[in-house]
Amino acid sequence: MTPWYIASAVVAKTSLLGLGLLTLGLCIAALIGLRLFGSGLSQPLQQRIRQIFRTGLYLHLATYVMLFSKMWLIDGWQDIPTFLISHLVMHHAVSALIATILIIMTIRIYNHRSAGVL
Repeated sequence: MTPWYIASAVVAKTSLLGLGLLTLGLCIAALIGLRLFGSGLSQPLQQRIRQIFRTGLYLHLATYVMLFSKMWLIDGWQDIPTFLISHLVMHHAVSALIATILIIMTIRIYNHRSAGVL
């Protein structure tokens, strides 16, 4: 169970640092690793851990969709400074939000496992 907690912490940390593409890669690698090496875990526990990495994957993909949709709204060179500033603000806020969600999900799994629910 410890490797999955570590993987979840690494994904949350890379998200918090704003390393979106690296986080996407780590989420995909963790999902593949869970499929290959997660057979020793109970089925509900596998689903919860899979949910963490899928949530990280989907939220980062949604963030990139928002970024690219904002890029399509640029009409001229005068919109570029506004785009950069809004991207920096959105980037920090969304990265922190995604990391917070992943950390809360991981803590809930740990608490349920400690209580014997999973």
